[in-house]
Amino acid sequence: MKKKTLILIAVRLKSQRLKEKALLKLYDEPLIIKLTKRLKKAKLCSAIIWCTSRLKSDERLVALAKKKGIKVFRNDPLDVMKRFILAAQRYKADNIVRVTGDNPLTDPKVIDYMVQNHLKKKLDYTSCNSIPFGTRSEIINVKALKRCHRMLEDPKSSEYMTWMLNRPEFFKVEDLKCPDKKIQRPEISLTVDYFEDFKNLETIFNHYKGNVPSLKTLIKWIDSQKNLLLKLKKKRKVKKPKNINVNFKYKYI
Repeated sequence: MKKKTLILIAVRLKSQRLKEKALLKLYDEPLIIKLTKRLKKAKLCSAIIWCTSRLKSDERLVALAKKKGIKVFRNDPLDVMKRFILAAQRYKADNIVRVTGDNPLTDPKVIDYMVQNHLKKKLDYTSCNSIPFGTRSEIINVKALKRCHRMLEDPKSSEYMTWMLNRPEFFKVEDLKCPDKKIQRPEISLTVDYFEDFKNLETIFNHYKGNVPSLKTLIKWIDSQKNLLLKLKKKRKVKKPKNINVNFKYKYI
């Protein structure tokens, strides 16, 4: 039986670093819409779902999704893993692609490559950290996600599920190296964490009049823009967040 894979976008409007960034306009549309349109180019995923909270602050996201005909799933504001599991169950998915709502340039071609490898090797968790920060996604087996959730000491910290799933002593994981060397540029950051990040992305979207091309073409242009390249080159060491419990219950260790 063919395995069903969904793209789940974790998105909320309650951001501490940059308020309501999902609704910030990139050229002519909100960031979250630009992301959704880009992800529709992925060929091996059956649907795209916005996963948000039941909080009143996220009502504007729900209204936007309804207006644009986009599927939305609402649940626990803190237990993101539970939100993903319930969304996967609702839409009968075997695997999910985890995307965060502040990465409008998440790459659909790499998603297809990852999904193909993930299914072939029957992996629990697949990442690809060789491409620019902010263009990456993760592929997660739903059964493994459920098992991980049961093992957690603190499910309310599951927003940081990468730290919980990327553990080869518990799960079958792989960090793929992208086969296209021209996009193996992990030193470039295209995420939107802060206002200066948004301004960098705004420069890109304005240059392409809202329709940003493939990652390979984009990187070639960025390399020709020395000032922009300098701004986008950030030394990002992904550190485990402080005061966040990513541990498993003692009986599972």
